[in-house]
Amino acid sequence: MVPCLNERPTPELVAEIHRMHGIDLYTAGKQEPARLALRASRILGPQYRFPADLFPKGHALPDLWLSLSALQPAHVRAPVPKQSQVVFDGTVTRNRPSDRATVFQHLGKDGSVQTTRYLMPKDPLPSYPSIPRQRNRLIAASIATGAVAGASYALAWQGRSQFMKSDPKQTKKDLNTTRNQVNTAFVTAGICTTLSATGIAAAILVGPR
Repeated sequence: MVPCLNERPTPELVAEIHRMHGIDLYTAGKQEPARLALRASRILGPQYRFPADLFPKGHALPDLWLSLSALQPAHVRAPVPKQSQVVFDGTVTRNRPSDRATVFQHLGKDGSVQTTRYLMPKDPLPSYPSIPRQRNRLIAASIATGAVAGASYALAWQGRSQFMKSDPKQTKKDLNTTRNQVNTAFVTAGICTTLSATGIAAAILVGPR
């Protein structure tokens, strides 16, 4: 559906596409896909009404149209495009409709249409070059835990030096407190080092996503 669109359509045109597709699906007996297509059209053009002579008297489709809510449309975020744009229903946005059909387009750096697809909510999003957000988050988390590990090791060695230093003013309680702090710092450093290494390994496995 709609593979021939070679430019970004207006939301009004997309509403018509959804409406016509919904009618085709309804006629073919595909009730749920028809409802998803018609809801998309209803959201984009809530004031539209079917002409009185378009359907036989008593036909159920006009009533179905009026029963579809145009309120509170739901969406999910699409990956951030790299040096390009993504379009849903004629609008440049990363908000992919998740409760209705949508017309997806990927635009190149120069604005030319690279991909056009008619998608139902469960259809996979066509792939396109995107910024590796997941990998970047893993790398950032690894750097943060690595920094905590380094600070913990520094505190541990500082405490160890204090513990080993001969100071007649230190009581047994002071030595026990220092030893516990040193042990805690070493354990914390070890955990953070493991987490940091795990994050880096995961980032390598995830790759550019």
